[in-house]
Amino acid sequence: MAWTLLSENARRTEAMPSHMSSIGFPVQTVSDFTSLARQAVQAGQAFEVTGLGRYRRWSPGAGIELWAQVNEQNEVLGLNPHFAGEARMRVGLVRRVVHPKDTPLDGAFYGWANPQRGVADRGDYPFCFTAPDYRLHADLALPNVVSVQLAAFPNELLAFDNEKEKRSSKTWMKDMAAESCIPSGTFLPGKGPIDPPKPEIMFCGRVRETSALTNPVTGQPFSWARVRTLGGELDVVVDPAAVRGTIRKNGIVGSMCWLSGLLS
Repeated sequence: MAWTLLSENARRTEAMPSHMSSIGFPVQTVSDFTSLARQAVQAGQAFEVTGLGRYRRWSPGAGIELWAQVNEQNEVLGLNPHFAGEARMRVGLVRRVVHPKDTPLDGAFYGWANPQRGVADRGDYPFCFTAPDYRLHADLALPNVVSVQLAAFPNELLAFDNEKEKRSSKTWMKDMAAESCIPSGTFLPGKGPIDPPKPEIMFCGRVRETSALTNPVTGQPFSWARVRTLGGELDVVVDPAAVRGTIRKNGIVGSMCWLSGLLS
């Protein structure tokens, strides 16, 4: 679901790290959000969606992407953050997902990570991810096995130097495998499946690469890590204020996070 201009995401004060601050945009007010959406519309590359409007992808640098949504009356409907990174995961797409508060240009996919022998509905686990360019894939036949670049936006990221440190911590990660994933957006423990599923997972993974980045528009820092987890790799971006510990190459990180994916 996009951050709509009238949503709670736009109204709230940015007292805590957010999806936007994960890529260096410290949105604090409705005015900040509206200004950012307008920048994305003005500077972004247009992708037309017949009968609905267009996407405007703004890529100011450092892997940052903002996907603005504009209807045929040139009204801004919403804004989705993404990070264009190096991670890739094979995903068996099974079905499309639309949430009740979605704009006409929003959408998500439900599928299986690391599908077995090319069969879309068999893999390591099922999960959902939102696609900022969802309507550009209207002609994609499902089920289908594709490569997806997944960007993970944590609410909080836990970081450990090694397995021993993780195991001795008093966190939810201590009993999880170093490369593991719980598709938390697909079910409620003891209550059954979530319908429609949410673009969320809870993961642990090993850091393959990491670096401190700077948003070239705001000058704000953020952190990136390419992380190997069960099923494949994720590009994890996070506000430094949301990190507990230090992200290190070959270390272990984990989080509950929102997922944005681009088919590649």
